[in-house]
Amino acid sequence: MNYRLFFQKKLNFGKRLIRLHHSNAILFLLLSVTGFILFSSSFRSIFPSVRVWIRDLHIWIGVILCLPLMFYLPKMNKHLKTLQKKENNRRNLYLIFTILILLIASGFLLTFHRQFPPYISSWSLFVHDIATWIGAPYAIYHSITRSKWFNRFGKEKQSEKSLQEPIIIDDRNPIYKRRTFLKVLSGSLIAITFLPTFTKWIRSYLPTIGETEALTGDNQLKPLPEPNPNSSPPIGGGRKGDFRYYTVTEVPKFTNENWNLTIDGLVEQKKHYNWSEFVQLQRDVQVSDFHCVTGWSVYDITWEGIPLKKLLENSGIKKEAKFVKFYSADGVYTDTLSLKQAMEKDIMVAMLLDGKLINQQNGGPVRLIVPKMYAYKSVKWLNRIELIRDKHIGYWEERGYSENAWVEKT
Repeated sequence: MNYRLFFQKKLNFGKRLIRLHHSNAILFLLLSVTGFILFSSSFRSIFPSVRVWIRDLHIWIGVILCLPLMFYLPKMNKHLKTLQKKENNRRNLYLIFTILILLIASGFLLTFHRQFPPYISSWSLFVHDIATWIGAPYAIYHSITRSKWFNRFGKEKQSEKSLQEPIIIDDRNPIYKRRTFLKVLSGSLIAITFLPTFTKWIRSYLPTIGETEALTGDNQLKPLPEPNPNSSPPIGGGRKGDFRYYTVTEVPKFTNENWNLTIDGLVEQKKHYNWSEFVQLQRDVQVSDFHCVTGWSVYDITWEGIPLKKLLENSGIKKEAKFVKFYSADGVYTDTLSLKQAMEKDIMVAMLLDGKLINQQNGGPVRLIVPKMYAYKSVKWLNRIELIRDKHIGYWEERGYSENAWVEKT
């Protein structure tokens, strides 16, 4: 047997694995950074025009990440044989491989979410998040504890005396190596770093924490609307799931002095409602779902408000009107529906959610609800409805979102 050739092949195999490992680590780092940027509400508010580019970059990095895996798969069995006596290394390999597969599979479903029912997107987003919250901290920990710096710094230095006089280690005299201490320290620091963003994520799945009722009290509006009997208790049985809150500005605050709703433009009769007048309008109740284009959904929400069709018809629609433009009280956000779309029966200017005033963080006290379209059409803090002749490009559509916001039917 040619041992020299055997060891050379083994060495070359090891070098190829190292190159694959490094390229995979770099791509995973870029994927994590762009993912956390997309998750950040602050980034969304400060750099909204860049968000769509970051999203596309995130998707392409995920696609490229498949290449090292494709090269590795034919070599995986051979690699596992070299790790037969290294159980920790095998467990690490299985964990990393599982995380990458979950990220890629769920990422694919989220990228093409329009082709699947909303509940598929919701589960995909949950799996994608879980894989991220396990994978990103673990990958950082793995990179630190396997680095040359860590191994060099973690080596124990023994004095001449310690070599001559061995230390007896038992329960009464435990000893912890420097390397062990550094591992514990690294893991603790990584956990502390990720804790705030992890807490923010987990709150969206904990109704008692994520949906703080105190936010409703931030509105200084009087009187509060009396819920319709169908709203309290909600005929939908109570919403299933919780909202994730995104804004492009700070959340505006409202009082009786600064809240109003105007309906103008190409109408026969301009309408202007203050809070007291608006609360007295006849409201309807409906149950519908709420879908965000980022993949999450809230189901069976009982909304109470005034159908948009009724508000428009009460103002009188001029024949030259072709589109309906919606303004947010934040002074920045706008969006548009065609007049035909706006006359859909389930589009509502909503005031109550499951029998309670919509809180400010969720777009209250009054927001538009367009159940059959993604949530960027459901304008928060609605304060003006204008009928116009020409199409207006909405805030997120102007920054790369699709003008076709219809949700795939379940």
